[in-house]
Amino acid sequence: MWARSLLLLCAASGCLGVLAGVLHDKARSGETDFFDDNIEANPITKDELNEREAGSGQTPLMAASLAGKHLVVDRLLRLGADHTITERDGYNPPHGVAFQGRPEAAQILVEHGVPMDVAHADGFTPLHRTVWGGKPQHLLTAEILVKGGADVNHLDAQGFPPSHKALDARWVEMLRALLDMGADPNIRTRLRGDTLLHAAVRAQSVDIVALVVEAGGDVSVKNDNGLTPKGLAKQMPSTEIRALMETSAIRRRGEHADGVEKQAKEAKEEL
Repeated sequence: MWARSLLLLCAASGCLGVLAGVLHDKARSGETDFFDDNIEANPITKDELNEREAGSGQTPLMAASLAGKHLVVDRLLRLGADHTITERDGYNPPHGVAFQGRPEAAQILVEHGVPMDVAHADGFTPLHRTVWGGKPQHLLTAEILVKGGADVNHLDAQGFPPSHKALDARWVEMLRALLDMGADPNIRTRLRGDTLLHAAVRAQSVDIVALVVEAGGDVSVKNDNGLTPKGLAKQMPSTEIRALMETSAIRRRGEHADGVEKQAKEAKEEL
């Protein structure tokens, strides 16, 4: 009850700056009781609830999101916190949970219908940012973002989807998860027109190449220089990767031949 008294006193006396500081501190420390006291009575005005902190520019919602205080995130959204307000560098709560790898807070944002695919001015979405984390909690957060509507094939300002960022980081678990969630291995990027398989061949990682091939990476797609992943592999030192490219090409030709034969058979049956 002391929390309610403090808020009512602040509301009556107009101490917005003090109240905002209290809200930020309570949000970061995860003090749900402080907010539970006020969900029904709700003496907090929208201006107070969405006050941006001096210096960081964070709202209480952004502060709670970054800290991973998912129960407070829930309370704040129920109180009407504005999830579109960004901090000083232009990041919103979905970007905050992605940066820090906060899966539980991400889930709360999803449940409240917060869009998970809003790109920052730099072109990166929250999903791109999870790839930079490199920890299990970032992988879990990525899965929640995609289930919540994030586009697994969204291109950043340089024309790269999250899968390419995962490959660049050599984060095989994240790359596998993105491919399992629908990442297209045959998207051509703006840089050279490379696909994910081109990038995998350049990385000279047998495991990554095998993973991308298994996910449907096409050895015959040409980049802007007219070079296919198979052709690129011939210029690179790994004999294992060259063998993988050849095996994949043979299998692809076989699948194509089977498809043509099936179509011919179906056409004949229709006559």
